This record gives sequence, C-alpha cells and structure tokens, in this order.
Amino acid sequence: MDEQSERPSSSINFPPSGKRSLRKSNKAGRGLVIIILLLSLLLCGGIASAYSYIQNNILTPFSNFVHLVSRGSDEPQTLPAPEFGSITGRTWNILLLGSDNDGKFNFPALLTQVMMVVHVDPDNNRVTLVSIPRDSWVHVPEVGGMHKIDQAFFLGATQHNSFDDGVRLARATVEQDYGITIDRYAWVGLSGFASVIDTLGGVDIDVSHPIVDDTYPDDTANTSDPFAYRRLYIAPGPQHLDGQQALEYVRSRHADLVGDIGRINRQQAVLSALKKKLSLVNIATHLTELINDLQGKVYTDLSPDEMLAFANYGRALPDSAVQHLTLGPGAGKQDYGDYANVFDPSAGAEQSVIIPNCANIQPAMNNIFDLGDVQSCNVTGS
Repeated sequence: MDEQSERPSSSINFPPSGKRSLRKSNKAGRGLVIIILLLSLLLCGGIASAYSYIQNNILTPFSNFVHLVSRGSDEPQTLPAPEFGSITGRTWNILLLGSDNDGKFNFPALLTQVMMVVHVDPDNNRVTLVSIPRDSWVHVPEVGGMHKIDQAFFLGATQHNSFDDGVRLARATVEQDYGITIDRYAWVGLSGFASVIDTLGGVDIDVSHPIVDDTYPDDTANTSDPFAYRRLYIAPGPQHLDGQQALEYVRSRHADLVGDIGRINRQQAVLSALKKKLSLVNIATHLTELINDLQGKVYTDLSPDEMLAFANYGRALPDSAVQHLTLGPGAGKQDYGDYANVFDPSAGAEQSVIIPNCANIQPAMNNIFDLGDVQSCNVTGS
C-alpha cells in the first residue's frame, strides 16, 4: 500500500515512524481539538485593533503553524480565498483532525481520534460542527477496503512516513464518502492541552456525576511507562480543574454508561468553561505563553490572515449561531448510524464500529452544506 507523493516546500521534519497496532485505545477527544484550535484563533482575535502588535507578535508566530498540503489529483478543487484575508462572500469547510502525540506514539503512526468538519457561513452568521465518529466503518480511497475512519490518516501517513500523505488521505476519505469539499484542514496534537489550561489558570466545571475509570491511560504524567494505566476518580459537584485534571476529565472513555456520548458532553462542558477564560485581558497577559503552548501542536493550511479573520468573526458570534451534529446512532431521522461488530483485517481482530446510515445522513448534509438534492453519501466505495 505504498504510495509516494510530493511534499510541499514547507514540509516539516518529523521523527521517524514507529509502527503500532491499529487496535482501539484510549485517546483524547473532539473537545481537545476544538479547544486548542479556538485558542489558536482567539489569541489573535482578542487584540485585533492593534495592527503592528498583531503583525509582529501574532501573524509572524502563527506562520509557524502553517503547513500547506497539496491536493490529490482526484480531489475537488476549492474556491479561492477572498482578497485581504477576508472570509466573507463564501462558505468554508474546515476539517479538524485530532491525534494523540503522547509517549506511546511516534509520528506518523497516529490515529485521528477526532474528525470534524466545521462549516462556516459568515454571510448568514452560522457555524455547524459536524462530528464524524472515529469508529465509522467507511471505504478509504487509494488503499482500498473498509476501515475505521480514524485509520485514514494512519494508512496515508505510514506509507512513506509522510504527514502530508496522512492529511491528504484523511481529507479525501471525508470528501469521497460524504460528498463534500474540504477547503482547509487543521491538525491538533494532545500534548499542549494541559499546559494551555494551566496557563489560563484552570477551568471551573460542575461535574454532574462521579468519573470512575479503572483503566485510565497514565501515559502523559507517567513518562517512564507510556503504556501504564491507573484508576481515575473525579468527584461530582463544582470542581476547579488544572490542566492535567481537565485532560483526564475529557479523555476518559470508561466513565460514562452512555460511552462516547457522555465524553462528548464532558468535552463541551470544558469548552464552555474555557471560553469564559478567553477574555481580552487574559489573552493579552498570557499571549506569549499561549503561543508557546501551541508550538508543534497545531498545523493548518489556514493563512495567518485567515486565522485573524476567523478570530474576529468568532469573537462576535453568539452561542445560538453554533450548531452541533454527530453522525452517530440516534432516534428517528437523527439516527445516523448503527453499532456493529466486524472483523478488521488491518487490526487482525474484531472491532466495534458504527455503520453510517446514509439514508438519514444525506438530507442533513444537503441542508448544512447547501448541496441541493444530491445523493453523495457513499461510505462503501461501491
């Protein structure tokens, strides 16, 4: 399944690959990606009135996050960006990829624990976050066959130890299986999450029920054994969480009877709490530290000017303008997938997966992405 592709001139020198099993393991979730990406955008949005300060202290450092990934020959072409960094006059689809980059993993042997498409419609003041469950059982182009969608980046990246190939294959998988065009991507690693929370002074969370996880991965605090586990307990009630505790709260996968849905709710709670800390004063006071926290943990093909434009747009966006949709099991017309067990040849074992329900996914995608009445959801590759 080797395939050589051309890397752009801005290519990053990552450490050599370390192969690992594709078996399901505990990872960070969607909330980490949203939180860190929003931080990277809001850092500059909070002080958008001082151009020279932005140019020297934000746009220049943010250029370190920029990593262009060329489009494959079979990928749809995107619309050109408006001039002067404006984001108005068109809609945007941004693919968020979230990967663990802790001690257990060596790049590019990473699964994307998060795959989310952020649809931004500036002219109608609307943002929709479409989460694709990482266990979605879909066709992966180029390599062929059915795989969990969290393997798409892995399968692309490990062919030639190429980050670019991983992004390209993950992007093409979403585009071809769900019938939408991805305009920009953002990849976010886990390791900076705790330090960002600590820099901002922690977060206040009302823990609705006890979080008890007997097999929580102890791989970020216990650097001597990246495969270690320990028992996690977070008491219910109002809690002030530091960075490591917040990471534990959003990362645990065994603490909810409703599984990943409960974890999504916890991630959203941390996101809401963190949003309250992103005041102008707090951002300006800790700007240098926050940018340092994100170095090496965020890569994107958004230009610094686009980041600034999105930040300015997001500052004034009310919560009511942001909608969330998870393409997983549900009820009625909101049933976007079914739980199942399948044998995965890549993992060499039976896997718990979600079989996407295109009959219900398609109308939702047509409505969100203004696709008309097309039938573009095809997750089987047939």
